[in-house]
Amino acid sequence: SGTSTGIAEGSTVIVTVNGVEYRANVSASGSWSAAIPAADVANWPAGELNISVTGSSTSGNSVSIANNITVDLSSVAIAIDTIALDNILNAAEKAADVTLSGTTQNVEAGQQVTVNFAGGTYQTTVQADGSWSVTVAAADIRNLKDGDTNVSVSVTNVAGNNASAAQELTVDTAAPTLSLNVIAGDNVLNSAEAGADVVVSGTTTAEPGQQVTITLNGKTYTAEVAADGTWNTTVPAADAGAITDGTYTVSASVSDIAGNTTGATGSLLVDVTAPTLTINTVAADDVINAQEHQQNLMITGGSTGVPAGGLVTVEIDGHSYTAAVDASGNWSVGVPASVVSTLNDTGYTITASAQDAAGNPGSVTHGVTVDTAAPVLTINTLASDDVINAIEKGEALTVSGTSDGADGSTVTLTLNGKAYSAQVSGGVWTLDVPATDVANLGEANYTLSASSTDAAGNTGSTTHNVLVDTSLPSVIINAVAGDDVINAAEAAADQTLSGRVTNAAEGDTVTITLGGKTYEANVQADLSWSVSVPSADLQGFGDGDLTVSASVTNQHGNTGNGERDIAIDANLPGLRLDTVAGDDIVNSIEIQ
Repeated sequence: SGTSTGIAEGSTVIVTVNGVEYRANVSASGSWSAAIPAADVANWPAGELNISVTGSSTSGNSVSIANNITVDLSSVAIAIDTIALDNILNAAEKAADVTLSGTTQNVEAGQQVTVNFAGGTYQTTVQADGSWSVTVAAADIRNLKDGDTNVSVSVTNVAGNNASAAQELTVDTAAPTLSLNVIAGDNVLNSAEAGADVVVSGTTTAEPGQQVTITLNGKTYTAEVAADGTWNTTVPAADAGAITDGTYTVSASVSDIAGNTTGATGSLLVDVTAPTLTINTVAADDVINAQEHQQNLMITGGSTGVPAGGLVTVEIDGHSYTAAVDASGNWSVGVPASVVSTLNDTGYTITASAQDAAGNPGSVTHGVTVDTAAPVLTINTLASDDVINAIEKGEALTVSGTSDGADGSTVTLTLNGKAYSAQVSGGVWTLDVPATDVANLGEANYTLSASSTDAAGNTGSTTHNVLVDTSLPSVIINAVAGDDVINAAEAAADQTLSGRVTNAAEGDTVTITLGGKTYEANVQADLSWSVSVPSADLQGFGDGDLTVSASVTNQHGNTGNGERDIAIDANLPGLRLDTVAGDDIVNSIEIQ
């Protein structure tokens, strides 16, 4: 387009560009314009291009003008660099100034770049290297909502060529969620679990493939988020085994693709110390004796590390029982008598086991012996015939016997309500019942009881009967020769001495003494007795008075006597010695 003077209104001017003519009419004001189709413009070559215009004045003279233009066909471009490294604006980045930058092509330094972002327009200039940048203040983007937004830029070069570009930007300020699952089932690591690999796991809303960082006991482990949002890592057994008792914090962190980071912590108690158990002495001496063998058996003990209410399992001879630990760590179980009575005489091992709150097992054993064999005792025959006679009743009574108990064990003997004791030595025992106690015994049968208790508490006993019989027998002598006088005719013949006894028995011996001579007769079934004195003995006695003495000792050793005075009147000389003490025997009573 252009203007003219001296050319009539409505006249035609010819515009030639690139060898193509275009016609334009002059307006009343002298201006003119020609429309050049875009297709023709597109054919203009780059570089200098001549434009000429010709026309005729009102006087008929030819008028022309020419002008050179530059056709600049260089492409103009502008680009936007990746924003915040990933075209995602996370919470941290949104809270700070954001730098938008980019590059241009075929744009001269100093040309203005217009940036539209977050509802605002920002101006900057192209640098010598074609780059551009502008800083958007944090305050200008604080109202951006999470979601997609865009940045647009435009620039025009000196030639007037312009270019524009747009970049989509995602605003994501929501941090992902992160959780830790329970470790080892209860967040407690016991000795068994610490001796193996330990799995630490959890869930997150961070994108699959994102890395979770886990820290435990100063060591770091990583896990990758799976498609379902779960993650897990393994703490090697060597690392787990190096953790000592205590409470530890397990820390985990993860960032989403936008770079928003979140963390989670959990508490892990490490308890690898086994509980300790004790078993108290059983049945007072760790020996179950015969009496205890028929009773319920209490087994008690203590513990450390087992929580109140925790269970202790006690086993003996294949039987199992449980007991709850009290607040002081003590426990007790009762073994029924029906089970105790089945235990044989031998040694048994009692085992007690329990777990602490962490699941660490602890156990202890304790030995116990079953000994139900009581000592075996005997009492020997007393006073040689188990009868205390009159003589023996005036003496101390020796009581003896045997025992299979240990040397030094005590045997207690009871007689007539009194107790006496003796020590076992070499399997035998002996003691004396004082004479004063024997003298106090009445005429009766007595039972002696001997007992002894072994180290296990088993008591053995035995009894033995003894008869106290101090009743003396009596001897009756019948009249001799009918009138107790032996005349000459009777002295010339053998004479029979006879009689009877009491408190003696058939077969007992009656000893008869006459004139210094002794004769014997046996007691008959009717308790009578008789003996013949030879005539020669009678004649040897000579005339004079004589005493016939007879004595008998019964089966209990008691001796009784009888006497009868007689005379010999047969005109015979003689010499005689009277019987001493009635029977020519001086006993313990007679000697006092």
